Amino acid sequence: MKDKKCFFVDIKSNPEADGRLLVIEGNSKQFPFEIKRIFWVRDVADGAQRGQHATKRTKLILIAVTGSCDVVVNDGETEKTFHLNDPTKGLYIDEMLWRTMKNFTKDCIVEAICDHVYVPGDETFDDFNEYLQAIGKK
Repeated sequence: MKDKKCFFVDIKSNPEADGRLLVIEGNSKQFPFEIKRIFWVRDVADGAQRGQHATKRTKLILIAVTGSCDVVVNDGETEKTFHLNDPTKGLYIDEMLWRTMKNFTKDCIVEAICDHVYVPGDETFDDFNEYLQAIGKK
């Protein structure tokens, strides 16, 4: 990933006598952006893939709250696969990076924390060739 960024961030984890508390605070320096939207992906059908797009403006962090999945990130030149299986690690993905989520376990729940509120219509590139053209790789 040359110009755009994709990396793991730590999620605060507090082990306690009766369990573990994981904390995300919107008014802290925990994430590289202000939180504007949170959503979850769950109950993904066997063999199905999610994502398969690039957001034009939205940065996000993906966290496998339970279970696991793979996130394949492509910047038009380089492709890298990240395995999500630890709720104390979130995958930060910059805007204008193509991502595909796959290999979901049956119990997988992925939380997405975003820096923009979703506005339907003009927020994503849903065709890989259009994405490549937009970033000048085609």
